[in-house]
Amino acid sequence: MTDATPPKSTVDSRLVGADPRIFEFFHAWRSARRKSLVPLRTDFEPLEIPALLRHVWIYRFDPDLGDFVCKLAGEEINTAWGRSIKGMTLREIVGPADHPVMMGRWTQLLTVPLLHYGSATERLSEMETQVAERLLLPLASDDDTIDHVLGISLYTISGANRTRTPLVPADIIQIPCAEV
Repeated sequence: MTDATPPKSTVDSRLVGADPRIFEFFHAWRSARRKSLVPLRTDFEPLEIPALLRHVWIYRFDPDLGDFVCKLAGEEINTAWGRSIKGMTLREIVGPADHPVMMGRWTQLLTVPLLHYGSATERLSEMETQVAERLLLPLASDDDTIDHVLGISLYTISGANRTRTPLVPADIIQIPCAEV
């Protein structure tokens, strides 16, 4: 019998204290990588993480719009936003106040490429009662095109600290894919 537990990684050591579901999600993405820096979207198998699917979402960068478009959002994601967000742009979802910061982060996630972890203390301007711990990971359409952001958001009801600035850089950890 072989041990199916993947070896510890940079992510495991940098995200000490993160929700265990974050690691489960990361390990599914990492196994889809095979020998690539970033896995192909078609190689990521959602059925490996059935219990997490309600927390998972995926966006694709649309160069014609100059924005990311939601392609898939689990039930918990839609509940957190109060509606289905499938087909909406990132700007429509997060609002104009947070869009420039989010675009910068997500563009960097694809161009470096890197993993992006947001702690549960990070909040968006538009979220009044929910905060989320999240992990964002890049996916590629083909060998030359990294254009998808795959994520998991674990929302909790919590009166967002309105005195705290939204999208504080100290609340995130970014790790280049080359290091994991």
